[in-house]
Amino acid sequence: MLRSLNGRAVLEAIDEAGPVTTTDLAGRIPLSRPTVAAAVGLLLERGVITEVGPATGRKGPAPAQYRVNADCAFGIGVDVGHRRIRAAVADVTGRIRARAETGQHGERGADALVGQVLEMCADLAGQVGRELQEITQVVAGLPAAVGPDGRRLSYAAGLPDAGKGLGEALGRAVPVPLVLENDVNLAALAERTHGLGTETDDFVLVSLGVGLGLGLVVDGRVRRGATGVAGEAGYLPSDRMIAPVGQRRDLVQEHLGARYISAEARRLGLPGDGSPRAVFDLARAGDPGALAIVDDTARSVAYVVACVVPLIDPALIVLGGAIGANGDLLLEPVARHLADFTTFRPPIVASGLGQDAVLTGATTMSAKLAREAAFAAATTPVPQAEPSTPS
Repeated sequence: MLRSLNGRAVLEAIDEAGPVTTTDLAGRIPLSRPTVAAAVGLLLERGVITEVGPATGRKGPAPAQYRVNADCAFGIGVDVGHRRIRAAVADVTGRIRARAETGQHGERGADALVGQVLEMCADLAGQVGRELQEITQVVAGLPAAVGPDGRRLSYAAGLPDAGKGLGEALGRAVPVPLVLENDVNLAALAERTHGLGTETDDFVLVSLGVGLGLGLVVDGRVRRGATGVAGEAGYLPSDRMIAPVGQRRDLVQEHLGARYISAEARRLGLPGDGSPRAVFDLARAGDPGALAIVDDTARSVAYVVACVVPLIDPALIVLGGAIGANGDLLLEPVARHLADFTTFRPPIVASGLGQDAVLTGATTMSAKLAREAAFAAATTPVPQAEPSTPS
């Protein structure tokens, strides 16, 4: 056990400071140089660190330096979107080594979608010289709430059969540890590690694309809720109608998002294909109808923000997603409408991560889990065989 603890301490120090010599390691951690050297030898034997050449610029013989072997484990991140699937493989340092992208064929059924994910993962594994079975971790982001069991999906209108049985099917098909996560939660993780949330432990990502979802980061952790549905803000009751007793009010998601924007574009007879991108491009060109749609969208976003801010008191609101990230058009009207709904004034900014936000979060998580698994395996004591008793 002591050897295991020493090995982990040395490995963490190499990960933090590498390339580093054994002498330098002994100066960074409270272990003797012989103990450090023994740990380094074991870590080299187990393939989790590698020698990278002698240190230069010192008197006497140049000592060897060591760093974490980036290829000791790999993680794959997958973003299953409504229309596209993106995937990437990263080593234990988090560096992306290969990417893949294809159209999402969920309309052909769950089996087709599972086959796509499996094929993409196998291809990415091959690009780093591994079989899929040799990949340490896969993390897949889905447009769905993921239940506490990590497999049951709900609120998954963009997936085959509304996600019924899909999580379980993916779990059976992928031959390595698999984590399923809500896509907006992964985008919030990406914002926390690579984006505008790196300086605060409390922020809300408002992701608006085909639908609306919130990534709630509280005390530095993504808040998922008791059943995995935290952040499904599209199911908030809309402020646009007062329903008679016994009748359900409209939901927020019925008045914003890609489908609503396209329907409004058709109703107003706007030129182009009616896609949100076309509408926002028209708005930038000053089209009055498109500007009205943008303002309408901003009002709904402001209403959602006004509902959330008093509950968790975030330090920052980040607008993201394919639609929400249009900060040049949305930031001012969202702030203006927010003043009509509430006295709270959190800073509102637009994400700069673009369409890779979910994939960045998935790959970051997979690389982190792969790193932890590799480090744990390399510093776990190997049970010694008991001596046989003479007969």
